[in-house]
Amino acid sequence: MAVISTQYQAVVGLAGHVDHGKTALIEALTGMITARPHEQQLGMTQDLGFAHFQDDHGNTIGVVDVPGHERYLRNMVAGVWHLNVLLLVVAADEGWMPMTTSHLDVAHAMGIEDIVVCINKRDKVNAEQLAEIEDQVLEQVMERSGLLPEIVTVSALKKDNIEALRQLLIDTVQVNIARHKVIAPANSDDIAVLEPATDPLMYIDRVFVVNGIGTVLTGTLAQGQLAIGDKVRCQPSNLIGTVRSIQAYHQQLTSVSATCRVAVNVKGVGRKDIGRGQLITGINQHITLRDQCIVRLTKTATTLKVKKQRQVEVAMGTWHGTARLSYIPNTELARLVFEKPMPLLFGQRLAMIQKGGSGLQHGAEVVWTDYIFGYQKRRLYDVLNNLPHQLQPESQRQMLLVLQGYFECHDVDFKPTEQQTFIAPFCFDNQWLTDISQQVETLLGGGISMASTELCSRLRINDAVIELIMQRLKQQQKVHLSYGKWCVGQGDNEDDLPQDALNILHQIRQFGKAGLELNKVKIVGGKKWLRQLSHQKYITALDENIYFDMGVYLDLVKAVIADHQPHDRITMTDIKDRTDLSRKYSIPLANRMEKDGWVKRDDDERIILKAWH
Repeated sequence: MAVISTQYQAVVGLAGHVDHGKTALIEALTGMITARPHEQQLGMTQDLGFAHFQDDHGNTIGVVDVPGHERYLRNMVAGVWHLNVLLLVVAADEGWMPMTTSHLDVAHAMGIEDIVVCINKRDKVNAEQLAEIEDQVLEQVMERSGLLPEIVTVSALKKDNIEALRQLLIDTVQVNIARHKVIAPANSDDIAVLEPATDPLMYIDRVFVVNGIGTVLTGTLAQGQLAIGDKVRCQPSNLIGTVRSIQAYHQQLTSVSATCRVAVNVKGVGRKDIGRGQLITGINQHITLRDQCIVRLTKTATTLKVKKQRQVEVAMGTWHGTARLSYIPNTELARLVFEKPMPLLFGQRLAMIQKGGSGLQHGAEVVWTDYIFGYQKRRLYDVLNNLPHQLQPESQRQMLLVLQGYFECHDVDFKPTEQQTFIAPFCFDNQWLTDISQQVETLLGGGISMASTELCSRLRINDAVIELIMQRLKQQQKVHLSYGKWCVGQGDNEDDLPQDALNILHQIRQFGKAGLELNKVKIVGGKKWLRQLSHQKYITALDENIYFDMGVYLDLVKAVIADHQPHDRITMTDIKDRTDLSRKYSIPLANRMEKDGWVKRDDDERIILKAWH
């Protein structure tokens, strides 16, 4: 794999058993002490610590110091949720320990692909013992993760072989970045660098207030870019703020790109309104907020024998909380139900920890966040259970095409394949679009008309999609919209009316049988649009002041005529009872029916002139 030579930023995380020398190793590597004073007194890291160093070309590599004690496993997840490389530290005089296993399991569950093992304190053992530790470490990592790690031995306190560790980390970081951002076309030496996603994504790990500056949020910018003046949204609180200043690695910047440790001063967000675990996104990003999701289990504790519903602690990004876990039979899938809606992303990694304990029960990744209809479940589970091992954005799109025939896409550079049709913002499978269009024409056959909402229900498609399909069929002159309902064939389309006229029509329809009374409602555009709508028979005037939607009027006519035949007589009381209208409306209705040739007045009675067909 070719390595890109452009500027980059990256983050390395240090993990391992307590007192194996992680904090001392960071100091030797970066010259910075990450442990806080009270942590130095305790001799253990309790929360995340941060430092950084640079490669020979001025690229900055952030370093996250992860707590080693089992009580702080959730903080460990917060530290590794988005790393380029994991540096797993093992003390030569103690070897592999239980928390080394836990940290490796969590890192693997969170999808970290590049692992470097640093055997620290090599000055405390002889060469033979060091070789045994190397073999032990190699065996453990390969057995538990299937990955072949690079191994380096050092003494942090004596600054021995630190330069070799530093160079190995730089090389591994560059390979990691190249793998995710570079595509080498087949039979070509050229390298195409992919443009990184510009939408920001950052879990908050700390919030504090600086006098004279305001609220500052810190975290790892895992995706996209942030710049001064950008609007950002905090999820799930839905608060919106403006970036006023940015600091990364002790430097004031005007913009910053992933992956990077960053502190952001945000105007409009108060310290009490936001906290650790919230997600910072772009103002227009499409982030799903759901109180449940389906996950694919990627790693399961060997001691977990019985698959039954249980309460678990979920660690996701820097957030952790409780959820109810239910296994889906005969699959590697499970359902998580949270106490409140959470921001969830396709492919998002999470760890499930024994409630009240420190053991990793499952690693998992989010594969479905939408509502599931009963008829969809078995097909959905089959599709989700057969997703590719490595999830990519394209994996979700292919899954949705197989499952429902379309997916929503807001990527401005998206280009559909020959088998797809793009009608913004949806991309359709061509065969599915043909089949569903034929189903629409069949439903509307025989003179039947249906509103969009009815078509949505019959075809089990959401309203935005059915609207695009109907507009496409209208352009093909296969359907037209009349009285708020779709009809097969050509005809005048009411949705082609000017917007002012459509607004009035919509307003009249909202009144229904109550009718629109001009002396009570002010109509923008006045009688001009009312005359046009009446002329085109979208509405009808019972008198000079009362207007009904034509569909409502015809329903009332049908109720009056009912099973009567020509020459039958009907009283005003009958008309009032059959239409459930007041006398104020029933008399104008009878007069309108007389003008339209349905009835003829004879004293207090009306004579039916034609039957209802």
